[in-house]
Amino acid sequence: MFSQENSQSIKTGYPSIDKPWNQFYEGVERKDLFLNTTPYIGLIKNNKNHLTETAIEYFGAKISYGKLFENINRVAKSLEKLGVKDGDFVTICSTTTPEVIYTFYALSKIGAAANIISPFFPEKDFLMRIDECKSKVIIFADRFFPKYREIFSEHPDKKVVILPLMNSTFLRFFSKRIKINKSNEISWNTFIKIGNNQKETSVCPYEVHKPLAMVYSSGTTGASKGIVLSVDSFQKLINAYGNSGFEITRGQSIYQNVPPWHLTGLSLSINFPLSYGVKICIDPRFDQYLFVKNVLKFKPEYILTSAIMYQGFTLEKSLKKLKGKSLSFLKYPFSGGEVLTAKDVEQIESVLKTHGCKARMLSGYGQCESGTTVTTDITNYKFSNSASGIPLRDIAIIGVFDENHKELKYKERGNIMVKSEVCMLEYLNNKEATEDYFYIDENGEKWCKTGDIGYINPDGSLVVQGRKSDCSVINGKTVYNFDIEAAVQTSPHVKICEVQTHPENPNELVAHIVWENEVAEIINNNPEKEIEYLRELQSSLKNLLVLPDAVPHLFCSWLSFPIATSGKRDIAFIKKSIDNIRELK
Repeated sequence: MFSQENSQSIKTGYPSIDKPWNQFYEGVERKDLFLNTTPYIGLIKNNKNHLTETAIEYFGAKISYGKLFENINRVAKSLEKLGVKDGDFVTICSTTTPEVIYTFYALSKIGAAANIISPFFPEKDFLMRIDECKSKVIIFADRFFPKYREIFSEHPDKKVVILPLMNSTFLRFFSKRIKINKSNEISWNTFIKIGNNQKETSVCPYEVHKPLAMVYSSGTTGASKGIVLSVDSFQKLINAYGNSGFEITRGQSIYQNVPPWHLTGLSLSINFPLSYGVKICIDPRFDQYLFVKNVLKFKPEYILTSAIMYQGFTLEKSLKKLKGKSLSFLKYPFSGGEVLTAKDVEQIESVLKTHGCKARMLSGYGQCESGTTVTTDITNYKFSNSASGIPLRDIAIIGVFDENHKELKYKERGNIMVKSEVCMLEYLNNKEATEDYFYIDENGEKWCKTGDIGYINPDGSLVVQGRKSDCSVINGKTVYNFDIEAAVQTSPHVKICEVQTHPENPNELVAHIVWENEVAEIINNNPEKEIEYLRELQSSLKNLLVLPDAVPHLFCSWLSFPIATSGKRDIAFIKKSIDNIRELK
């Protein structure tokens, strides 16, 4: 067993040189199934002898690998009929449906790339994103299309394919269809037929650094940017998971509700499982109780979803639904997006354990720019509760650096940087931002500047404390908001905290607080009790925080924090909500 005090892995004291995480992969068999392949080639190669097995389950429809391959080829021929060729971008605006999966692999087959846009983009930005990558074909889910319809009526050169969300299910007979009334609009079923007389499309061979997909940054620290990922970003990633001890086996299943405009949805809960012969059980709806019902229905070995979905296991009606039911099938419950508190994790794991699940909640760390996964928690070793696991085998090396790009030693806090085999190619048409994201060291090695602050433990596990930009300047002194939040959350009365400057007075800090349920109930019955809790909290902060200016005297209580369309906390909304602020001098 690894010992932090006596580790032979610590040789120089610098993590990127010592690579102490390698010890956790000793003895793990290498398979290398997907190196030098495209998603299409890898999918076919590993599943061609399993055509009758179910690949996708979607609202009662079960689609075999044979049917999956057939539909991919039909979509590929129709795309070519519309003039899509090697190197082109095709825009997709939809939740995960079987048709979106067909399109992703069809684009891989013909050498084109998917430009995947969230339906929450403003209309003017949507058109700009399409023009930026010269996309002439746009596939729209029918539910999202009306919002953008008018802008496309002014651009007849762009062909719009309208996809009914329930197209693959019997529910299509009961769903209201959008009437096609423009010359550049085409229904999915018409689209899929136009390639019938086309000859079979040729398979684009693997090409290193070939663009495959573009997703978009959340825009929390500036304008949203198009992040271009290559075939290697997808294939090296899923190959690395297979070589890192992740027990993925043909015939198992994964619960999928992460939309494809999040890279984790496209890469880790579509391409990863299907390539390995794992069935995808899709339900794109974000409802906590429905999530629990579906987990009991599908019995997935793997779940990758937003952290807030797992809170569904603690709902009273969910506990009733779970009564007498087993969750022993669940092996890998991964969470992402909004971070769960330690108490939330404890409560969720308690429910899972009560119902026979031996797995613990799993976390990780990554960014779209660095290829989804940097570190992960999939080994049998239990790292510290604050850590986000270790670098995924073969594809990532981590280090923490000072402002002059000098590497720091274990436990020293600084800027987290990553050498990644699966990082983005570029921010599309944004050379300045691309060059700013990457750092080339004295050896010519390329590092991703994540923009996050943290440190590395002697066992190689990474602790991410917050965004470097998440800071405030109070009376001329810079303080990290996440340090104050961590101090606030040491209180047993506080569930979660968000610290921001006052929108009308940037020299004042506001601690936005969600109280623990029992405290919230007490305050609800006796509002003046809140002052007592706040005074106790403020007193403890004076002892915990070094800078007096970092101790807030403005507080705002919430029942829960709002979530933005990105799946993360809606910080902009929180910051401007100042009506219920209480002041303590």
